[in-house]
Amino acid sequence: MPAASKRVAVVGFGNIGTGVVEALITRRVPGLELGRVVDIDLARPRPVEVPPSLLSRDWQEAISDPAVDIVVELIGGVEPAVTIVSQALRSGKDVVTANKMLLAHRGEEVFGLATRLDRRVGFRASFVGCHALIHEFQQAGIAAKEYRRIHAILNGTSNYILSTMSRQGKGFDQALVEAQERGLAEADPSDDVDGVDTENKVRILLGLITNSYRAVGAFPVEGIRNVTAQDIQYAAELGYAIKLVGVIEQHDGRFNVAVHPALVSQSSLLGSLEGAYNGTELEDEYGVVSGFVAPGAGVYPTTDAVVKDLLDIARGVAVPMPTSADELVLAATEGAQRRYYLRFSVLDQAGVLAQICNIFWQHDISIAAVIQKEAVSSGFVPLVMTTHVAREGSILEAVRKVDRLDVVRAETRLIRILDAAT
Repeated sequence: MPAASKRVAVVGFGNIGTGVVEALITRRVPGLELGRVVDIDLARPRPVEVPPSLLSRDWQEAISDPAVDIVVELIGGVEPAVTIVSQALRSGKDVVTANKMLLAHRGEEVFGLATRLDRRVGFRASFVGCHALIHEFQQAGIAAKEYRRIHAILNGTSNYILSTMSRQGKGFDQALVEAQERGLAEADPSDDVDGVDTENKVRILLGLITNSYRAVGAFPVEGIRNVTAQDIQYAAELGYAIKLVGVIEQHDGRFNVAVHPALVSQSSLLGSLEGAYNGTELEDEYGVVSGFVAPGAGVYPTTDAVVKDLLDIARGVAVPMPTSADELVLAATEGAQRRYYLRFSVLDQAGVLAQICNIFWQHDISIAAVIQKEAVSSGFVPLVMTTHVAREGSILEAVRKVDRLDVVRAETRLIRILDAAT
């Protein structure tokens, strides 16, 4: 005899909530039944008709309803989302959420509570572009110690902007306007272009691969506002594309974690990724590289991720989530070892290159390539360098000294290079 269906309360009847409700009503997903729909605005027209008896403006009615088995939180933000999720767990209900901000900032509280109460929290939808990766962890039971590195493009808006700048030679501002016109960027795009969205997803991913819900401290986060069409052109001449990359690298039990623009090989998975797509590249302890690519956002992909979590819970399938309170140790940023792209703005006169190279020599930094361009103004010429592998602290100190030279006319632009070897 088939098991009884799980009754689902959807809290948040916006675009994603509408997609989930529609899936539950029209697709009649086996093992799932719509129990309640909660939103403060129930008057707005929606493409799906919900029986009035299931509608409510009070989320507490859904939490206190003994017939509800799973609560889907789709309102976003931290409060009241964390209160809704916590009360649902304490009421003996499982939870599914698309709220990456909640999990990035209060994940320790949410996952810790779920673990203590033996409840489940499905969060594929908070990580739409890589939810196939979450499924892979679930199926294979992969441990974090098996990875040397994870490099990931986790924000479709930023990737669309950088792709547009690369293909069309547009500046950042022009590419951003185009993304907004296409509905791929918000009116206030700060979370996307300043790296905040990627930071939240990196925090979630770090917790997942380490099986730890303990929050880590701050790590470097840099967005794409300062990436220029000039940098993209020079990177292309060197065989690279510029992408906003979330970095997780493990060395001797410590994690080097960051979010920043990076030069990646044009022939790599990340370097070839165009448009509003997300992608993840993983290298295991044997040097074997694998990857995942998926749409970075959208109503259908997010709805699909929510429904997959609901189905797993309904079928009793293990839902991957961090369950350990182990502390994660972040490595000092200054100790990171990698290559660098540097663009100097210098006077067009003899001896400039020698002065810069002398400073780099003093900091044990070896130059890999030099490109000197024609003057772009009467005041300076661009000088582009790439380095061999160097310590980040040494690079930053050397650049500070270079920028104090009389022959340098603007702050040096530094972008990290993420090669497979580093």
